[in-house]
Formats: sequence, C-alpha cells, structure tokens
Amino acid sequence: MTTETAITIFADSSEASTPLLPRLQSAGAHVRVGDLECGSYVISGSIVVLRFTAQEFVEAIIDGMLFHKAGKASMNFERSVFLVEGDIYSTRAAIARDAIDGALSFLVCVEGASILYIRNPIATADLIYRMAKQAQKNLGAEMSFQRAKRAPGRQEALFALESVPGIGPSTAPKALSHFRSVLNFVNATVQQLIAVPGIGQKKAERIYEGLRWEEGVENDDSPPGAGFPSETGGVGQPH
Repeated sequence: MTTETAITIFADSSEASTPLLPRLQSAGAHVRVGDLECGSYVISGSIVVLRFTAQEFVEAIIDGMLFHKAGKASMNFERSVFLVEGDIYSTRAAIARDAIDGALSFLVCVEGASILYIRNPIATADLIYRMAKQAQKNLGAEMSFQRAKRAPGRQEALFALESVPGIGPSTAPKALSHFRSVLNFVNATVQQLIAVPGIGQKKAERIYEGLRWEEGVENDDSPPGAGFPSETGGVGQPH
C-alpha cells in the first residue's frame, strides 16, 4: 500500500500503549499519534471516535465528563461515534439504569452521536479501520490534522462553564445569563453563585474552592464560607 492510498488515522496520545495501534498498523493504516483536542481517534475531517470501556463510560456519566466530552466533540466535528467495549449495565459502579438510559438518550437525541458496543479492543480497532476506510474513500488528499474549531462567542463560553465541576449543560446557560461572562462567574463570591438557579450553598462552596485551589498549597481547614471575599470585594471574617 502506498503512502498516497494509505488510510490515515489520528490517535490521541492516551491510546499509544493500547493494542489498537499495532492492530491498525497491521491492517495498513497510517497512524499518527498526538494530543487531540477531543476524542480518541480522528478518522476523517468530520468524524471523531470516542473510545471507552464499559466501566469508563459509566464513570464518565457519574462525574459528568461524558457530557463534557460529547459537547466538545460536537463543537469540533460534524459527527461523533462512541465505541464502548463491554456491557455498561453490568459494571460495579453505583448507578441506576435510568441514569444510563438517560445518558444514552442525551447522546443520541441531543448531541446526535452514534453509540456502538464492541466486544474487545481488537474488534474496536478493526471497526475503526473499516469506518476510516469508508469515510476516506473519496478523499483525494491526505487528511489534515484536526485541531480545535470551537465556535467563538456564547457557545465557547457555555462550554467553558460546563467544564467546571458542578456546572452541567442545564446550569451553564443560567450561569452565563446571570453573570454575563465566564470571567464574572470565575470571580464570583459564594453568595453570588447561590443566586444562580440550580446552585445551592454546598455546590457554590465547592465551585468557589475548586476555582481557587492551588497546586502545592495546603487546604484551609476553616469551616465552609469562612474567609470568603465579601460582596464588596473585601475578605469576610467568620462570625
């Protein structure tokens, strides 16, 4: 197979040590490894593949990262494909079936993603190669490396807010509407955060502390709310 006719697949660096890459290369694919903006594999200029084990998929639902990844994929590519290895209904994670069904429905009906269940990594590699071959069938030139193509403005601001722990797709628009910008949100006090529908005291404290956490700095053992900046910008003292 010549370089001109080789199927080109971009793989995220997190996939470098998996058995998928040797399998793809043995099938004749030209695999390029790098830090992708989103997803596990890019198989064409318009299609990204997100690979999960069943356990990883369920854990991503629990911590909210599944929706974050889905949103980022839809902002950068026309189509996203979720490949899940194993049975998501048979993991040991503490999650209700309704939560899993809700996540699947969201991916398909809201994000327009495709979800495919695969037996093992080897089968995943074979399917990725087959999809890449089909997607690149009519391309006349080597696929260019896809970097971020985030839409500027409101959509990008919403995406930034959704990446904050405790802020999901339903709360982000409310937060942006209230604070008008991501910068105002980041600089908000606990009491200001509570003014957003869906953000209670505990969640506000978690958001506030998370945004101000510093590497190498010991955590403050003072009670929640103590020492938070006041509405006027000064430092409030515990009562």
